[in-house]
Amino acid sequence: MNSTGQHAAALTVCLALLSTPASAHGVAADATGLAFPLVVAGVVLVSLLGGGFVLVAYGRLPWSPGRAALPALVFALGAAALAIAVTRAAAATFVGLAAGIGVVYAVRDAAITDCGTCADAALGAVTLHRGLEGVVLATVYAADAALGLAGALVVAGHAAAETAAVGSLYAPAGRRYALAAVLVVQTGFVVGVAAGWQVAIGVPPTAEAGLLALVGGVLLAVGSREARRRHVRDAVPA
Repeated sequence: MNSTGQHAAALTVCLALLSTPASAHGVAADATGLAFPLVVAGVVLVSLLGGGFVLVAYGRLPWSPGRAALPALVFALGAAALAIAVTRAAAATFVGLAAGIGVVYAVRDAAITDCGTCADAALGAVTLHRGLEGVVLATVYAADAALGLAGALVVAGHAAAETAAVGSLYAPAGRRYALAAVLVVQTGFVVGVAAGWQVAIGVPPTAEAGLLALVGGVLLAVGSREARRRHVRDAVPA
């Protein structure tokens, strides 16, 4: 089985496993009219639409999501993560920010795939972020289904933007890479949901702030490097 098939299989298995914990925690679906596995599936579907747009549009439209707007989108996602983190634990935010930026520049010549260090770093950061969102969403939904559903709507929109950004970074290397990256991001979210649903406890604010800041630092560094790289590339005469 290739990597894309493995990621898809993992996603299917994780979604199937959610049905048992849902009944065990006794969350009242009547409060929202939706069972939790359906909420998770909805978030994943919206997120996949973001990645799917990139796969369809890249190289076909005059404006491609992988070109001018991509660095700004990645940078904005990083800034949003930092804005949330700093409200929870300022000291942990600064530590996580420094670590995230440091990681990107420390491994700038050590790409894991042929798509480049920026793409790999962003994929790791976004997958971590999606996993953390999954944990938080599951714990909130276990405590209050209506509040969890409202949170899921916010997460879904954010997830679509993150997935589109990751897909855009990998799209230049081919749609196979972009599809695999999109599925990895969804798998991270579902694994986070499964973990949060099992333990039904909140993530400590300091730890959450540090992780969010780490994600934000990586995305800020990636956005900055991508903007500089594209500026240099566009400035070179054809």
